[in-house]
Amino acid sequence: MILVLVSPRQRGLDLSEVEGCVVLTGGQVPDGADTVVTVADYRTETLVEAGLELAKQYEIERVVSFAEADVLAAAELRERLGLPGQRPDSAIAYRDKALMRGHTKAAGLPGPAHQTVESIEGVQEFVAQYGFPAVLKPRSASGSVGVHILRSAADLAEIEGDLTDHVVEQFVPGEVVHVDGLLVGGRPVFALPAAYTDLACLAHWADSGSGSLLLTAEHPWHGPLTEELWQVVEALPPAEDLLLHAEFFVAEGQRPVLCEIASRLPGHPIPPMINRALGLDLRQTWLRVAAGLPVDVDQIARAAAESGPVANFGLPPRLGRLTEVPASAAPEWVHDLAVLAQPGEVWDQARYQARKSGDFVLTWTVTAPDEQVLRQRVQESADLLDGLVRWQPEPVPIGGAR
Repeated sequence: MILVLVSPRQRGLDLSEVEGCVVLTGGQVPDGADTVVTVADYRTETLVEAGLELAKQYEIERVVSFAEADVLAAAELRERLGLPGQRPDSAIAYRDKALMRGHTKAAGLPGPAHQTVESIEGVQEFVAQYGFPAVLKPRSASGSVGVHILRSAADLAEIEGDLTDHVVEQFVPGEVVHVDGLLVGGRPVFALPAAYTDLACLAHWADSGSGSLLLTAEHPWHGPLTEELWQVVEALPPAEDLLLHAEFFVAEGQRPVLCEIASRLPGHPIPPMINRALGLDLRQTWLRVAAGLPVDVDQIARAAAESGPVANFGLPPRLGRLTEVPASAAPEWVHDLAVLAQPGEVWDQARYQARKSGDFVLTWTVTAPDEQVLRQRVQESADLLDGLVRWQPEPVPIGGAR
């Protein structure tokens, strides 16, 4: 049996092509599962406990995970049950940003000065030594949650709350890009670098849409980013099979600098962009790899080498009530239009402040004959579809109807 962990954000998963699946889910029920067990508290500890109980009833051969929320649980279950796949020493290095920096520094890879902190005093000590600007973030969060860019003492004075398990590091100038990759049997299958649109993964802070555009093989950043991804993977504790999502800082004439890397499916809407570029379903491909089933890695590698201009874009939630969202009305070069929220949904102050960079109400992909036209179409589609999404602008009190 294959044990599959399905986080609350994993919508529309289909397990029908993998025989004998037992599912631990945080709410989403995938198609094709033989047995489904719902875990109300979707945390590492409860997932491990529930997984060990299932192992008493079924002969578990593999554990599959897709999301940041279940990578550590999957690794711990493999360790406890003696199963193949990523183990805890590797999984935590791809999750804990301080450990990540330690491994890459030991391997001689470039990176900013950094320090783990537990309180505001630790941050103050760091900026006293290294100066502003600096970046403060949780060691193990995702989706840009809890990230603070500290440009001055005034920014530092505004920091409130518990800083347990945080890391502070020097601000790295340059453009933020992402690279998604696949490693099967220890062999790199593909690396797909992509440039974010304006404001990158922090665009939701400004209520702006965001996305990314795949870089062609001829782009001057493509080669260095591909090489840097595999050097980072080499620096971290190994695993034979890995699905990778990394972010790097790039600047003209400089070697790429790792921002962070994760061993999981990239956040939506990056997968639809990769699917369209490669002519496959990335999540289904990873399901087969992690379940120990064969995949045509040579065909995937060829598709990556031949991929054309593709982009993704999404519109984030805003403060207030969503009143209208389009289900169509897009040009023929807009694909994979996905409505992720319904009219009547409300983002009160609490829900609005808890948004992640991967939270969207509407997403889509864009194709074009070349990069210049692709950028034009991304902007044109963003202007068009943003104008069709309607919000009731009045702030809604905390606890308002959803």
